[in-house]
Amino acid sequence: MRERFIRDESSVRMGNLASNLLRLSKWIQTGHKDEAIVDLMRQIAWLMEWSADLASAELADMQREICRWRRVWPVDQVRHILALRAFQMSNRILEESGLLEQITPETNQTS
Repeated sequence: MRERFIRDESSVRMGNLASNLLRLSKWIQTGHKDEAIVDLMRQIAWLMEWSADLASAELADMQREICRWRRVWPVDQVRHILALRAFQMSNRILEESGLLEQITPETNQTS
């Protein structure tokens, strides 16, 4: 998995990471099995580790946060907080990836 992940260019890696964080948010919201959620958090932490070449202090902070959540999961009273944080992290990483800039919306132009 590591070799396949690091082969991609940084924007693709960050897009994949953002996708996994969004998946985590959705799984928590829909009551997915806690064991699967912990496994996904572990995978996300590894993807963040393998993205260390991007040298982002913010990404390192996110990785530490995911690892802290994983160690205490499940905590029913704060499920909504982790779902929100995962969603926020996903959006932030997607913004930083540059992938959103590559998508240019069609403008409605009348000729």
